[in-house]
Amino acid sequence: ESDQLFVFRQTERNASGVLAYPLDRSRRVEFQAGVSNISFDQVVQTTTYSLINGAVYEDSSKTTPLAQTLNLGTSSAAYVFDTSVFGATSPVQGQRYRFEASPTFGSINFTGLLADYRRYFMPAPFYTIAVRGMHYGRYGSGSEDTRISPLYVGYPWLVRGYDVSSIGSNECVSTPNGSCELIDRLLGSRMLVGNVELRFPLLRPFGVSGNMYGPLPVEVALFADAGTAWNQGETPSLRGGSRDAVKSAGVALRVNLFGFAVGEMDFTHAFDRPGRGWIFGFNLMPGW
Repeated sequence: ESDQLFVFRQTERNASGVLAYPLDRSRRVEFQAGVSNISFDQVVQTTTYSLINGAVYEDSSKTTPLAQTLNLGTSSAAYVFDTSVFGATSPVQGQRYRFEASPTFGSINFTGLLADYRRYFMPAPFYTIAVRGMHYGRYGSGSEDTRISPLYVGYPWLVRGYDVSSIGSNECVSTPNGSCELIDRLLGSRMLVGNVELRFPLLRPFGVSGNMYGPLPVEVALFADAGTAWNQGETPSLRGGSRDAVKSAGVALRVNLFGFAVGEMDFTHAFDRPGRGWIFGFNLMPGW
């Protein structure tokens, strides 16, 4: 009897350097340059043993390449503005934005363009309305090369409720190429994301006074997320195209874990997952 284990492996080796130059206390420019080597291979581990006494006759491993190795030069230039004031788990006042261009060249060529704007209003003490709009896209001849992973708009730090690990086979409608229609809808070489949150300390509505969070550094966030992904030659629905956005809303609790990390628990209703109820998620990440 023989058993075979197939391992598909992507190995990335890179080195880069970053230079940041402050223009004043709130503005800076950043530059990055580096090199990257990405290889793709398949490892087949074969074990042959006796069905009678369990003795192992063969235990071998064979590695074969799956695709041509990528040798890339990477670079970026960014303008950053930041006057935000950070609370226990997320920013609570001010604004932040980043505009960045990141050309990649070598085995494939494309340019990443990022526009990320965030604003934090405090209409009443201890209550923050946070808004974010972000576009990131790969543009150029190599932007949709199959050897680089597509962008996924369903990550919990983008649009909550659409994490790929939470999507079951019963939610998938097969496409002509055998993939899942729901997951395909979240993939592309370009994406646009919008988020709104109402943030406040957990104990504040119960009359706790003193410092901003009281004795327990927990923040509540009522949120609404939306995002869309598309490929070259396609157009998102907000511009009259066929790639519809996905939307979700819910409540999140963020806790400062002794200054080492921020944990977020969220309960999300994903409007574009029919028949699916509230979805629970947990991630180690501060509020955007």
